[in-house]
Amino acid sequence: MLHECNSGYLLVLVLALLYFSASGNLGNWEPREYGTPTRYDFANQQQQQRQQQYEQRGRYGAQNRPYQQQQQQQQQQQQQQRQPPLYNRVASGGMNYESTEELVVDRKYRRREHETISNREQHKCRIWIPTETVGKYEHASVIQTDQANQLTSIELCCTGYSATRLRGVTVCRPICGCVNGGCSKPGECDCYEGFVKNDNGDCVFACPLGCQNGRCYLDGSCECDPGYKLDETRSFCRPICSGGCGNNVRHNCTEPEVCSCAKGYQLTDEGCQPVCDPDCGIGGLCRDNNECDCGPGYVLKDGVCQFDCYQKCNNGVCVSRNRCICDPGFTYHERSTMCVPL
Repeated sequence: MLHECNSGYLLVLVLALLYFSASGNLGNWEPREYGTPTRYDFANQQQQQRQQQYEQRGRYGAQNRPYQQQQQQQQQQQQQQRQPPLYNRVASGGMNYESTEELVVDRKYRRREHETISNREQHKCRIWIPTETVGKYEHASVIQTDQANQLTSIELCCTGYSATRLRGVTVCRPICGCVNGGCSKPGECDCYEGFVKNDNGDCVFACPLGCQNGRCYLDGSCECDPGYKLDETRSFCRPICSGGCGNNVRHNCTEPEVCSCAKGYQLTDEGCQPVCDPDCGIGGLCRDNNECDCGPGYVLKDGVCQFDCYQKCNNGVCVSRNRCICDPGFTYHERSTMCVPL
């Protein structure tokens, strides 16, 4: 009886071992306290890990913040070293500039220099005058003032150009006595469409709008009056001098059988001589094309041969190297060495 009980007990024990071995719970079994769920422990552990990582990142960022600022400063310095300076030298003084403020001043100077070039294209010039005479120059713009010497730099139209206000802007236009045309430069005329230049340089009607010294027909042809013939362009009638006026460019056939001095020349005892406007002065000789040749001791200034003196003598005549005679209505100013309006 006892032997049968022991056999049954052993059989139950063997079956139990086989069951736990098949389910895999026998090797992983660990004792734990009653009432503590496994899922809750896992969630709490993840939260603690995240908190530790956050604290570590905060400490790392605080420790490395000075290092990051140092890196940014080094990068900015490297970029500044790569960029070339705006201007290393000043055009007028030639001194090296180091501070940022002076570089900006130099840049502004270069901009003013560029404006001077564009103003030359607009036929504007700059001169220094006494500050008290600025109001006497109409349509002039003040550029710079030298308070120490009481001088002011102004910008106005160059010689041979007149100032005209156009939409609030001063425009410099060339001066010439041009009829039926426009002035391309001082003393030179470009004819409008339908007009041509005759031998005297005047703009006259071109056929069919008109036929000077002839008749213009509806078909555009021009029939010249007696004593005239069509020119090469067949635009106007030219007078005929049967004997010719020679090959001298100073002579023109101005009327039938009449030779006269060409435009820019006048008749003297020596024949047709060039005339310069303005006159070359006592120290110069007028040549063709309204040009002056100055003699020794004279220089060409504003189209006139004047003494080669140290004084500027604007609005006056230099009679020696150190003496000016001002024009009527002007007086000599010692600081500017010029003749200024009274």
